[in-house]
Amino acid sequence: MKNYELLYIISGQFTEDEVTGIRQEIDNLIKKYDGQIGYQEFLGKKKLAYPIAKNFHGYYIVSEFETEKTTNIKALSTDLKLDQRILRAQIITKPKITAGEIAKKQERKEPLPAPADAKNEAPMPRRKESQKVSMEKLDEKLDEILKDDNII
Repeated sequence: MKNYELLYIISGQFTEDEVTGIRQEIDNLIKKYDGQIGYQEFLGKKKLAYPIAKNFHGYYIVSEFETEKTTNIKALSTDLKLDQRILRAQIITKPKITAGEIAKKQERKEPLPAPADAKNEAPMPRRKESQKVSMEKLDEKLDEILKDDNII
């Protein structure tokens, strides 16, 4: 059996209760195509990077499933694209995740390290001050350039 991961985004216009019903329909669709669902994660409602079909928010859901028939994957993908409630869907092959690996992933979510103290950091080097040129010298240089016949 091959293991697959399905990531899909449900339109943000639905309530969470409606999203639960849509998730059940998608699970039934996977089972219809001989898939056995293993791991599922509801990532919640998030803002989209860009609007999709005039939607600015969507519910992200990840499902892992196994199936023997790889021909059913294309049919499943087509059915997901035709569903108007789903903004985007992507199916990829993926190695199977064990329960221990799932626990390790959740433990890894550590906060970022604290920034270093400002006292310990090296000071920023100063920029060299450029010499100022007077307006008279600029005018003289411009006149010299314009007097020359070989401008171009």
